[in-house]
Amino acid sequence: MDTLVLIDVLDSHGMMLSRQRLVLQNPGPPLVIGRDLACDVVLNDPYVAARHAALSLREGETIGIADLGTINGLIVGDERVRQATITGPTGTNVQVGHSHLRIRTAADALAAERPDLESLRSRYWEYAVAVIGGVACAGFAGFTAWIGSPDDTAADFVNTLLRGAAILAVWFALWVSLGRAVRSRWQWSGNAAIALGATALCLWLWWAADVATFASGMARLRWLGANLIAVVAAVTIYLHVRRATRLARLQSAVIATVIPVVASLAYLWFQQQYVVDTRYVTPPGKIFPPSWSRQPGVRLDKFFDESLDLRDAADQQRMEAR
Repeated sequence: MDTLVLIDVLDSHGMMLSRQRLVLQNPGPPLVIGRDLACDVVLNDPYVAARHAALSLREGETIGIADLGTINGLIVGDERVRQATITGPTGTNVQVGHSHLRIRTAADALAAERPDLESLRSRYWEYAVAVIGGVACAGFAGFTAWIGSPDDTAADFVNTLLRGAAILAVWFALWVSLGRAVRSRWQWSGNAAIALGATALCLWLWWAADVATFASGMARLRWLGANLIAVVAAVTIYLHVRRATRLARLQSAVIATVIPVVASLAYLWFQQQYVVDTRYVTPPGKIFPPSWSRQPGVRLDKFFDESLDLRDAADQQRMEAR
């Protein structure tokens, strides 16, 4: 009885490169895999022999694959073998040279149909997030320009906006190009929503952390804000990686965790270098209205009186030390 065989050629990420439907005759010759044009399955792989492997029917109507005396043999389940049996509910993966084959028969179970959530999915929310994020970023640039340069707000706003737009454009182009190369899709709106939304959230979150630190006098709130921004950055990278590549969730999570950690360590290292450099002048901190502070204030005359008392006490200690 003839048997239908389906052979998928996959890349290293499991993406299908080609698919062939062949008939294995019984009785009849085996199906040969190799680089030779006379083979039934022709592979463009220098690590594959001219006639590398053969598929044949065995007793009990099972299908076996056997090496034809090559140097590299076959790899099944991370083990180099000379022959194997095609089993499993979803077929058997066999590596021939550097080529990955998935071999299935009519007896193998097919995976259930996946629900299509992409074709008719509305992208309005992506456009909305991108627009809101862009407006929030522009608002932050205008707000900081008004606070930092009240005499030349327009020029500082345009300068900040152009620099931020250039950085975002490079970041956006990176993920869009990667998605086009790996998944053959541009995904403009999704990447724009992720990039602009996350940037706006990080900017305003950092400003809120500074305000909370000023109001409460607790420096740990700034560190809390930095940690929250690191979490937002990790989630952002995870969403970009999942959208642009075919990596699994765990691999994407590892990449999304490692990049912010490495960036934070590099930032701390550069900051330490500036501290060592005696020519480095620490930039002034942000200025907020005094009414925003919830710390108990000190009257100006009392402050100067306490300063004079400290000076007198220091002079007395120096005299006693002589």
